[in-house]
Amino acid sequence: MVALVGQTLKQNREKKTNLPLGIAPTAEQLSYGEDQIYSSCLEVPSKVTGKYLIRLSDDAEPVNLLCDMQSVDVGWIVIQHRFNGSELFYRGWNDYRDGFGSLDGEFWLGLERISTILNNGGQWEIMFWMMNFQRQIRFSKFNNISLGNATDGYTLKQVGKYSGNGGDSISPHNGMKFTTFDRDNDPARYNCAKKHRGGWWYHKTCVTSNLNGEYKNAINDLANSWLTMGSAGLMQSKIMIRQVN
Repeated sequence: MVALVGQTLKQNREKKTNLPLGIAPTAEQLSYGEDQIYSSCLEVPSKVTGKYLIRLSDDAEPVNLLCDMQSVDVGWIVIQHRFNGSELFYRGWNDYRDGFGSLDGEFWLGLERISTILNNGGQWEIMFWMMNFQRQIRFSKFNNISLGNATDGYTLKQVGKYSGNGGDSISPHNGMKFTTFDRDNDPARYNCAKKHRGGWWYHKTCVTSNLNGEYKNAINDLANSWLTMGSAGLMQSKIMIRQVN
């Protein structure tokens, strides 16, 4: 019985490590050697959007990451992708911490993994790419992004100078901790994640953006919205990060 419990705990740890699905390298991928392992999405020579093995530091194990090469320009790590509503984003703290979904579908890369990437000593930028149900495409890019760790509730410490055509709907969330329905870290009188059916860096009036809200073609305060694009839900969204130096 003890051995069985130990095996189950090991499997659970491995399952968390391997989330979202597809992030763990296959034996076949590893057999190709170092020539097929890159230090960043910017280093990938093909400039084709897809999954690539990335080793983010010299002592890190390589993982598959989705590299976006075409939404605006090249070399972005996708940390959130939504496009058909197939994945439930109204989830608890552990799921948002560890990641969920599949790199081949809709997914959230995981707060712990995102924090580790962003805190590698370099400077990073972030881009929010969005399409509404009228198929209008907009993007909002910020030249600096700083994210805390588990100790401080993955606080969104800073987003930098805005550029793009989607408007700035994230800056009001600066300084906020991440909140889920089972971990209320927001400054509102109620749990914003419950009210807006998502997980996000909610502020004192909850949302100016809510990209992890409910996937729906509707105008309401539950939808996966970006206020400067209107209050309706979005057909597609990608949140992406890229190292500047």
